[in-house]
Amino acid sequence: MGPPLAPPHRERIPWQGLLLAASLLTFWNPPTTAQLTVESRPFNVAEGKEVLLLAHNLSQNLVGYIWHKGERVDANCRIGSHVIGTHQTTPGPAHSGRETIDSNASLLIQNVTQNDTGSYTLQVIKEDLVTEEATGQFRVYQENAPGLPVGAVAGMVTGVLVGVALVAALVCFLLLAKTRRPWSLPQLCLLDVLPLRCPGPPTWPQDSCSHL
Repeated sequence: MGPPLAPPHRERIPWQGLLLAASLLTFWNPPTTAQLTVESRPFNVAEGKEVLLLAHNLSQNLVGYIWHKGERVDANCRIGSHVIGTHQTTPGPAHSGRETIDSNASLLIQNVTQNDTGSYTLQVIKEDLVTEEATGQFRVYQENAPGLPVGAVAGMVTGVLVGVALVAALVCFLLLAKTRRPWSLPQLCLLDVLPLRCPGPPTWPQDSCSHL
């Protein structure tokens, strides 16, 4: 009989490697991609100023951007598109001549009006033709016109009229006190110091003017 056959040789894997692989499978998670967002700077913008819509968390493998006015992608509301490779920007139907799309996908709107208030949607196109959208918004408010408010001007005018009336009344009182005789309404109208509406041409006694 020949010598007994030796048992087949089995390659042993160090237990440290098994523990390392198990720990990696247990605790390692693939990194999550941050979601695309749009930020408005500022959110409340005065009429006639400018606003910047910034894109955050852009992917690296992009071929272009498209901006739309509104909360969704709509070809009729397209402001413009930008191709990264050629740096070419093409305006769309909703372009008013005040919008600028930058190479970082931001949208600048100058000389904003009340009609610009609302939402704006950014659509990014990746190399695999997969698209991603994000929406931002801002509000346009109207600043007060330069100068005093209308209420303040009206108050000043009223105060001046009241002051003139008081001065006129004081003058009449002093005249009455000096002459020590009553003055009729037509006589006060002749003084032209009170805003009185005279009923008509006054009728004077024959010797009245000699006493004035």
